Formats: sequence, C-alpha cells, structure tokens
Amino acid sequence: MSTFDVITAGEALAVFNSPHHTPLEITREVHATFAGAESNVAIGLARLGHVVRWLSALGDDPFGRRIVKTLQGENVDVSQVIWSVTNPTAVMFKSRRGHAEPSVHYYRSQSAFSQLTETSFDPQTWRDAKILYLTGITPALSDGCLALVKAMMLDARENGMRVWFDPNYRRKLWSQERARDVLLELLPHVNCILAGLPEGALLTRETDPVKISEKLRSLGPEMVVIKAGEGGAHALTADGASYATAFGLRQMVDPIGAGDAFAAGYLSAHLNGLSVAECLRHGNAAGAIVCQADGDWEGLPTRAELDEYLGSRTESDR
Repeated sequence: MSTFDVITAGEALAVFNSPHHTPLEITREVHATFAGAESNVAIGLARLGHVVRWLSALGDDPFGRRIVKTLQGENVDVSQVIWSVTNPTAVMFKSRRGHAEPSVHYYRSQSAFSQLTETSFDPQTWRDAKILYLTGITPALSDGCLALVKAMMLDARENGMRVWFDPNYRRKLWSQERARDVLLELLPHVNCILAGLPEGALLTRETDPVKISEKLRSLGPEMVVIKAGEGGAHALTADGASYATAFGLRQMVDPIGAGDAFAAGYLSAHLNGLSVAECLRHGNAAGAIVCQADGDWEGLPTRAELDEYLGSRTESDR
C-alpha cells in the first residue's frame, strides 16, 4: 500500500509582485510570496485531504527556507528537499498592469533546482505513491532536469505507478520547436496528460479540443484532459469523451494558477473514485475559485470550501 497519494517534483521560485495596476519600473514596493506549478498542485491536493510529497532543490537562503516552512504548514511532505549552499533559490518578478496579464521576469538559470540530474534523488523518494505528477517546466530548465524527468517517468512506470503530466509550456524557458520535440518524446511514458488548449495545439497542430484529445491519446496517454478556460474542459478515455462547462466568475482577480488549481481539483476527484465528468467539474470549480483570489496558490480551496462552492452553483452559473 502506498504511503502517498501523489508525489510531485519541480522548482518553486521566490516571487515578488508589483502592486495591482502598477508595473515594476515605477513601483516603490513589492509583495513577496512564492510559486511553482508543482508546489501549487501539492498544496491544492493537501488542502483537499490528500497525502502529498514534493521533491525539489532550493538554495540554503531565506527564500528557500520560507518556501519549505510554508509547504510544511500546508501539510506537504518536504523531507526529501535538497539544499544547496552554492546555488540559490530561483526568483521571479511579476509586473502587474491593469490592461493585460502580468509580465513575468525569471532569474532561474543558475538556480539550485536547475543543477539537478537523474542521479540527484534516490528512486525510493518517488516510488511510494499511487501517482507521480510532473510538468513540462522541469525538462525546460536544463539537460540534467530533462534527464531527471525521463528517469522518473521510466522508473515510475516500471514500478506500477501512474504518471500524470501537465505540459505547462513556458515560452521564456524554451522555443516552441524544442518544447514540442521533447514533450512528444515523453508522452509514451505518460498515463494522463492535462494540457491547456494552446499546449494541445502546440503538440498536435490541431485547434479543436476534440481533435486535440484524439491525437494526444494516439501518442500514448490513455487519459487526455484539455483545459479550455472559459470554454470548459474536455476529457477522453477508453470509455469515451466527456465535457464540463466552465463556471461563470463573479469577479476576475488573478488567472495565474488556475491551471494548477484545475489539476489539483481533477486529480483529487479521480483519487476519490468520481466519474470523469465529475472530475472535470471539480477541476473547473477549483480553477474558478483561484481566479477570484490574489496569488498563485493562496486561494486554493479546502475540501469544505470546494464542496460548498460546488453545492452553491446552479446551471445558470455555468
């Protein structure tokens, strides 16, 4: 029997946000927090009652220590985090403007995490779980990180674990051509892919979510989930296709982190044995909740909050 429901691995960054509607070049103050796709999902799953481990590497600095202390407070297992005294925790600055999504500036090329290789972790640190959750951000960081992702996927499959994967394309980390080549190479080792609509289009050269789902499933994953934002969410499995409409938002505060919230909501429902249609609905709800809160992970719902939100929604909200 597995100790953990989910084990995930990825980089978390110290984040400095400018005030709302005030870009970095003119603000006198910033708000400090942290973010990372995998740590966001880990917190989301832990708040929904699951047992989660997060693997990473951080600089032995105030930023790294803050990240670990926060994750510990969220009941995420961080016992296997690697500490570096030579390379720092990655940093990201987010310049927020009223007329558009925030402009992001990364400082991560020499981060502690980017120095990882396929031998950095003992395989036992990721084997004791039902599901291994990874994203396409990690292989974009360095050749060593790409080798680590490949090793984790292969080992997980050989040891009977399910591999879930979010491509999470970041254009500032690598080109579309390089991303497509690498991600397509990884797909045969993936059980479930959760892709945003633009990422699905990147990988398949299709634009229709149904065609994207069909093509992605032909490349290896047995379950394909497409996050289409206001267009709802689609899933394709051996049992057929499913769709769930998006929830109407009463206000839009910050859309960043909604995809990770969707992943946590969907994966939680899957772990709880719900139907694919209900998994999509839970994912959409978690994503909608996060869009109405400031921060990448701060607004992630607890189980009670997610259940209350789902219970209060009617067909007119979708």
